[in-house]
Amino acid sequence: MARTARQILNALSRSTNVHVHSTAELASHVDSAATAIDKKRREKGQEAARRKPALRPVPLAEHGRSIDLTPWQILHTVARGYVLAGQGMGRGLAEHWISLKFCEALDGNRAGSTDLTDKGRSSERWYKGMQARELGVGFGLAVAEHIVQQRYPDHIVSIVETNTVLRAGWPLSVSQRNKGSRPRPDYIIEAWKPGEPSKVTFVACRGNHQKPSKRTGRTRSTTIQQLVKGAELTEGMQIGPWNTTPCLILSTELMGQGGVVVNVLQSPGEALLPLRIPGAPGNADEEIKDRPGIPYPNAIRIPAREGRRTRTVDGFQVGENDLAWFGQLLARTAAAGLTAFSGGRKYTAGYLTARQGREHYDVPAFAATSSIDDADMEVSDTKFVGTDNVFRMGTARVEAFSGTDSELYELLKEGRVEEYRQAAYELRSKRYNSHGAGNWNDPISFQDDGTIMALSILPIRKRRSL
Repeated sequence: MARTARQILNALSRSTNVHVHSTAELASHVDSAATAIDKKRREKGQEAARRKPALRPVPLAEHGRSIDLTPWQILHTVARGYVLAGQGMGRGLAEHWISLKFCEALDGNRAGSTDLTDKGRSSERWYKGMQARELGVGFGLAVAEHIVQQRYPDHIVSIVETNTVLRAGWPLSVSQRNKGSRPRPDYIIEAWKPGEPSKVTFVACRGNHQKPSKRTGRTRSTTIQQLVKGAELTEGMQIGPWNTTPCLILSTELMGQGGVVVNVLQSPGEALLPLRIPGAPGNADEEIKDRPGIPYPNAIRIPAREGRRTRTVDGFQVGENDLAWFGQLLARTAAAGLTAFSGGRKYTAGYLTARQGREHYDVPAFAATSSIDDADMEVSDTKFVGTDNVFRMGTARVEAFSGTDSELYELLKEGRVEEYRQAAYELRSKRYNSHGAGNWNDPISFQDDGTIMALSILPIRKRRSL
């Protein structure tokens, strides 16, 4: 029996458990699979792939056996993760509301765990492929964000898509046809607090629909292969000395045992960006320019280890002298994501460089893909400014809203990124959650960066007869 729009929205608002799996046994399976892959490559006369040298489980204290989230919070994370993805003239709605097509795909099962609905288990291969890519990213990023927040509990966490960042320093047109020659993490998480150096974590996340063995419950090969691939992607970028940047590598089983299961391993470390001081290089209020192509070939220096001499290899390297510039780039790209999420196209253009896609926000969008920051809503005496979209869910008309705290948005509109961060940090003490949103009874999600995403069913509108 098909669910009504009200039932779907109620399901999106209910907290459910997302299972997290991170064990020494999982790390051992990934290591064995990587060894087998390298053996086959050598037999073909090919060089073994570079990967993180030692993956470990994430401590249980940083994730527990599960994480309590609403499906709508997951979709908020999907939307934030894709907000600056390259869609050409479709920028705006095409990226902004990428998560809305999954409104009917998620619910809680009888055990209270996040699971796919009957509609979410559609047999259409194209739909499953899209789910694996996009929902897999959403669950992976949500878990990665949670882990980083546990590590730095007094910080705010920002998620930035790596490709958008790298375009400002490394023209990705080089070797673009052979994407395997340019591995890089999918996302960069910055944990920041005014007055302290930012902490950076690389993230690689994938998803799949394979089920674990009913007999053994063992993780399926697709998950293992995705984690092996994640170890290769995260090795392709370095900040500061070799392999000092922590990495989280995740694979989401959308049809895992007992519901959605996120498998995660880590490569520990610490990467700090210089403290930004007003008037000093790296201040995020200052416009940033594309840098001439930073070398990709032989950019990464691997120190002597395991009997091998010091060597240089291809990859994206942020050297010691570039750390201040990179911190400025991360902060401004994150600000661009916030304004894009709120529909502020012209402000987004001001934060991006030419190679990052500024021109896509400087031109008119196609009809039905534009996103304008002319909507607002008030929750618990706080006004949010952003953009909205009306779509159909069966016979019901549903309005989706995404935006930012109005006080914070005014600072972003004026290019005052450092003041935004200070104000956002001070406002984070107003701990919003999906159960404390005043009289709002529909799906709603808040994040510490000041963003909000909400749904509501619109009243039935009768057309006038002519």
